[in-house]
Amino acid sequence: MKFLMIDTSTTESFVSLFVGGELFTEFLPPMKQSQTLLPAIQKLLENETIDFIAVGTGPGSFTGIRVGVMTAKTLAFAKGLSLVPFCSLKIYTPEEEGPFALYGDGKSEKTFVLEGEKVGEKVTFGSPYIKEGKKPLSKTLNLPFLGRYLQEKYSLFGGDSHGKIEVCYLKNP
Repeated sequence: MKFLMIDTSTTESFVSLFVGGELFTEFLPPMKQSQTLLPAIQKLLENETIDFIAVGTGPGSFTGIRVGVMTAKTLAFAKGLSLVPFCSLKIYTPEEEGPFALYGDGKSEKTFVLEGEKVGEKVTFGSPYIKEGKKPLSKTLNLPFLGRYLQEKYSLFGGDSHGKIEVCYLKNP
């Protein structure tokens, strides 16, 4: 199975091609996602066909999320592919077993939090919420985990056919 992952919600924006467990990633320069996203996608997809597109829905930068989501929706519509949305905080899921909390910048002295637990290969997540006060932000990207997680999610549930993608900044956690 081959698919494209797009996340433009933070300064660690990227686009990755997941091919049979292997990742090919292009990182995008901060504040330039709208200029660099399509060339990066074109570079990764040269002579490739994909099964679906996964897109990060935040939390994160309002404009950054819109760039990634609208690009993913447009490509999915044009190619007749399904979309699989994911919470952008899942990029930081640790490899270690046990409970964990992932933190993203909520601005204005707030922090987005996503709690979960890893037992063996199984990972469960709660719903993201906002917490008052600043916490140290999660920094270690785990794109291989995200690729496996999204592949399994697509295999179990399929994707959305270009319908409504609910982005985290529009939710009231």
